[in-house]
Amino acid sequence: MLYSLLKIWVRIALQFYCKRIVFHYKENHDPCILACAHPNSFLDAMIMGALMPRRIHFLARGDAFKKPAVARLLGAMHMIPIFRLSEGKENLVKNEETFHRSVEILRKNGCILIFPEGICVNEYKVRPLRKGTFRMAINAWKNEGLASLHIQPVSIVYDSFDAVPKSIHVHFGEIIPESHHGKTFNDTLHHRLETGMQAGLQDIAPAKRNRWLLALPAAIGWFTQRWFYVIWRNFARKKTKGTVFYDSVLFACMFLTYPLLLLVVAGAAAAFLGPWGWLLLVLLPFTAWCYKEYKSI
Repeated sequence: MLYSLLKIWVRIALQFYCKRIVFHYKENHDPCILACAHPNSFLDAMIMGALMPRRIHFLARGDAFKKPAVARLLGAMHMIPIFRLSEGKENLVKNEETFHRSVEILRKNGCILIFPEGICVNEYKVRPLRKGTFRMAINAWKNEGLASLHIQPVSIVYDSFDAVPKSIHVHFGEIIPESHHGKTFNDTLHHRLETGMQAGLQDIAPAKRNRWLLALPAAIGWFTQRWFYVIWRNFARKKTKGTVFYDSVLFACMFLTYPLLLLVVAGAAAAFLGPWGWLLLVLLPFTAWCYKEYKSI
């Protein structure tokens, strides 16, 4: 339930945060590991979770699951902990449970998202891949008999890691089937991720559109709500300085708090104007969207 609600919520929020999203996925129902490039922190996972038509389970860093209440919340969002050596050698044994759960998901023709680089850097290239994706695939193919499992390379390209609105291109590369499980697996995956990155860079610019009719509502949106964006932009810059989390934190803060802003403003207006005040629940987002579109020209 929580996963489904967040999927809808994030998808709507992306329409205000982005000027263009290219996402062409040919849906199938085979067990699948999405091996995804990782240029923009947890925003990468939010985009994939919101836009993929299939339900996704996410492998996430294990140190986020330390508190039981947080672990339950993350579990409700289909996240599974994966532990790295940097999180303590004693925790590596817990990865056996992670691989077991992953295999059970794949047996049910499920879909798992993994970041094979193992690290996030705001850049336009694919870093050397770690062995986790390869080991999971080999285990599923050879030991679990999941011959129908395929590895889907996914490259996410942003036209900027700090500008808003932004363009995003999600490129799905040629799948890697069971027959390609030899020593060249990581080389093949890296090449297809890099190819997708370059393809995305060539197609990242938005098409020119005539949006001048939106000038007036866009001006209203800027006047009434620009301050809200500036507050969260400055907050995110301060809290994430020197890290790769700026874009993700900014998006998360805005998509979590903007509905609250709408409720407060519309509720206050309704107190003075009666039921007509609740129209602001529609009018304010509309003017904000118009400003985004106007700025995207």
